[in-house]
Amino acid sequence: MEQTLSILEAAAPAGLGGKRRDFRGFTDMSEAGMRHFRTHLAELTVASQLAEAGVPFRFNTDEGPDLLLQCGRETLGIEVGSRQPRSVSDLTHALIRGLRERGLPAAVTIRTDPVPPVTIRDSVRDTVIEAFLPADGSLGVTSLRVEAAPARPEDGIPASWLSIQVSRGNGFTTMAAPFKSPHVTAMAKDVASGVLREKRKRRQAKLMPTVLIVDLSGGDLPDLRSWPDAFDSLWETDDHFLAVGGMTISTRSRIPKLRFSVNPFADQPALDRVTAAVSKCVIFADLADQLKE
Repeated sequence: MEQTLSILEAAAPAGLGGKRRDFRGFTDMSEAGMRHFRTHLAELTVASQLAEAGVPFRFNTDEGPDLLLQCGRETLGIEVGSRQPRSVSDLTHALIRGLRERGLPAAVTIRTDPVPPVTIRDSVRDTVIEAFLPADGSLGVTSLRVEAAPARPEDGIPASWLSIQVSRGNGFTTMAAPFKSPHVTAMAKDVASGVLREKRKRRQAKLMPTVLIVDLSGGDLPDLRSWPDAFDSLWETDDHFLAVGGMTISTRSRIPKLRFSVNPFADQPALDRVTAAVSKCVIFADLADQLKE
């Protein structure tokens, strides 16, 4: 994070001051605060990659996309969002935290079958926590099998089940999904309904030619290999973003990974102009590759 800020400070794009103050002043460790932090980090990560590649841009301080590229008289946009569903990992941490607070064994093992859920329904999450951590302070169960997400036959997505065990010793979470798993389809649909078509995002996309990038690092299995295949069928004729990039950020590398799905209804010349504007930046290489196909 310090290296990211150093690169941005050296490039000194307009609007950096406010972003830097917000980032350095972050103190809210609540669930809502961490969601805001991850979105902010994703924006700075993409910005630092543009800066390092020598792509001129500025941070937007008004209504519209987060990052603005000036190409002659035309302004192009990059909007950065994030999707952090209430996942299996999130449930694991909640159970461990609650058990420790009660002085109970906190080795939590969770297995998913046959594929992990993208999002655990709030009602299911509440039921699981109440079963292991009863509100009246009594001892809860030590094992439970529960349906975390219902089947969606129309999308080829099976029901997702959790087997949860609490014991002494070491716990672990087992999640596995094959290449082109229904899990990826569910993740893409979650982004389409919850980010791509969010009212504020829609307004931003109409202001200028804009590419949307969504950080998926908060999920359990952010496997982007089949992202284009999973997302391509979800586009609608009134979607204004030129493309949607799924992004993951590793704690061990400052360079994120991106895969793109190109809007088949997009204005092709506008998409070409955006792609040309970011052509020096390596994280957008997949966008250019998508256009070649």
